[in-house]
Amino acid sequence: MKSDQKAQSNRDGLKFSASLILVAIVGAVVAYQFVGPPPPRELVMASGADGGAYKSFGALYAQELSSAGIELQLLPTAGSVANYELLRSRGADFAMVQGGTAPADVDDFAKGLASVYFEPLWIFSRSELEWTRLSELRGMRIQVGAEGSGTRAVAMDLLEANGIDAQSTELLGDDASTAVDSLLSEKVDALLLISGPHSEQVSRMMELEGGPIRLVDIERHLAYVRTYPYLSHVVLPQGGLDLERNVPDRNINLVAPTAVIVARKDIHPALVPLAIQAAEQVHGGGDLLAAANSFPSPKNLAAPLAPAADEYFRNGLSFLYRVFPFGVAATLDRLKIMLLPLLTLLLPLLRVAPPLYRWRIRRKVFRWYGHLQEIERSFECDRSAHADCLDELSRVEAEIVETVDVPASYMEELHNLRMHLERVRARIKRLQN
Repeated sequence: MKSDQKAQSNRDGLKFSASLILVAIVGAVVAYQFVGPPPPRELVMASGADGGAYKSFGALYAQELSSAGIELQLLPTAGSVANYELLRSRGADFAMVQGGTAPADVDDFAKGLASVYFEPLWIFSRSELEWTRLSELRGMRIQVGAEGSGTRAVAMDLLEANGIDAQSTELLGDDASTAVDSLLSEKVDALLLISGPHSEQVSRMMELEGGPIRLVDIERHLAYVRTYPYLSHVVLPQGGLDLERNVPDRNINLVAPTAVIVARKDIHPALVPLAIQAAEQVHGGGDLLAAANSFPSPKNLAAPLAPAADEYFRNGLSFLYRVFPFGVAATLDRLKIMLLPLLTLLLPLLRVAPPLYRWRIRRKVFRWYGHLQEIERSFECDRSAHADCLDELSRVEAEIVETVDVPASYMEELHNLRMHLERVRARIKRLQN
């Protein structure tokens, strides 16, 4: 019998606990409706032409992201203008673009993550042509970059500022390799090219620099960087490309936009610090034109800085992403939104649970006082019914013994109940005599 009572008490405790757990689960399910989706594991980056720096760096980013379980697919394109169009049409998640190429409505569909390195504007010319300013190129044949490329966008800005347009000058728009070939074969007089210092095209031209080809020093570089904020002044140091052969043989002033990583405006925020970390691994050591730790940077972006990128540059990785693997951290980060409603629900439950539990246990005892009171009233009304009252007391006592089981901490209430029952029995017996 005692074991049955204990089992019943345990069942009551389990029912009470299950009720609280059920309320918590319902609250969690409701809160989960407001949790955002997980970050995608497959992404597309619009890079650039085959053999170009954008595609090479994109491959390095893909290697870094793969360690976090993210697959980055590279999409070759004509260049920065085309990359923006892919972001606009949602054909890519990320893109590498060049400063100075952002469309006027870039705020509507893209956010900037980080600038990652300088991309100098190289101006090569046939050596026999003596000129020092872009305005002197009027009437010549100039390669200005393919349609959709960053080179063309910047080249047209600078040429137009110097009074040169397609009506006064022959402007050609071949791809970089074809443009280099046309200069080497003297089909054009000058070539404007935006590329890294170690690109294939720049290397080809610098092999002949000082012979049939001349790299033009941009003498009014300060005016250009003041006029076009997306440009920076950089110096190609003497011997920087080849110390043994002293290439170049002099310091050369160049202007350079920055290469920038941009993303769709609705990119999952968990992916932003991951992308910047990948850029840190690739570009953080510096290069010929920038000191170590100069990049990645939130400056000179082609689009407004993403809030998640701003947070990263200010405070670094959040605690979750420092401690846990990316997948786990991203899940916990998403679930943070559940904490407030759950705490709002659980704190009152936790506060009310102990008194509610006490009430449930004591109710098992206190409800029998009503029976004792009824028996006393029956005896007061009819003193001759004392035998029936004593029988009823015995029945109630037996039922209490069989059905009422409480934890040890509530035994005092049960003992008091039995003591009151004995007092009622003693009073009836005493008045009976």
